[in-house]
Amino acid sequence: MQELVHHSTQALELHLNKLNKVQALYLSKSFDFDSGFDDFLQELLEYFRAKGNTSCVSEVLKILNMISTIKRGFNPVKMEKIDVGKRNLLYGFSFNGIENIHGIITELLNKELKKLDEAEELISGLILSLYQNGILDDVKIKELNSVSKIEVFWNQLLNQNTTIAGINKKLRLTLLSEDIYLIIEKVLTRIS
Repeated sequence: MQELVHHSTQALELHLNKLNKVQALYLSKSFDFDSGFDDFLQELLEYFRAKGNTSCVSEVLKILNMISTIKRGFNPVKMEKIDVGKRNLLYGFSFNGIENIHGIITELLNKELKKLDEAEELISGLILSLYQNGILDDVKIKELNSVSKIEVFWNQLLNQNTTIAGINKKLRLTLLSEDIYLIIEKVLTRIS
């Protein structure tokens, strides 16, 4: 099931902010780091499970399992008993886990932001064209001051213009209608 891209970006930014807090705990060598990192990973795991993203679930589980293996007294790479340096090994693997999770979240976030940027570029050009052709004017732009009004206006355009209907189909390949309305609102706000 497709999700509102605006919602996905907000959720990923929230997780990135939480990861930054975990990284601050790591940097300060806080005693709260272990529990904070574990709580963060559990929350992220549930988020990815809810989204049905099995590759990200697998990556988070891998990190959790490596950390758990160290806490049980084994080196997860060599599978040898750890006699000394268990805490340092835990910090090393935790750092590696933080780096991997950061990469995953930023990659997902960048993909979602790219969808929004490409759609915004396409919609900006369309709005400009509508303005130049007299379909939109300053008065009409001021009237389109809510998402519900934008939805009605957009659906009228779709019924009247096959080019705009084609652009809508292209946008709908990656976005929900609500995403499109929010982008139109953003563009209209910028030009009003």
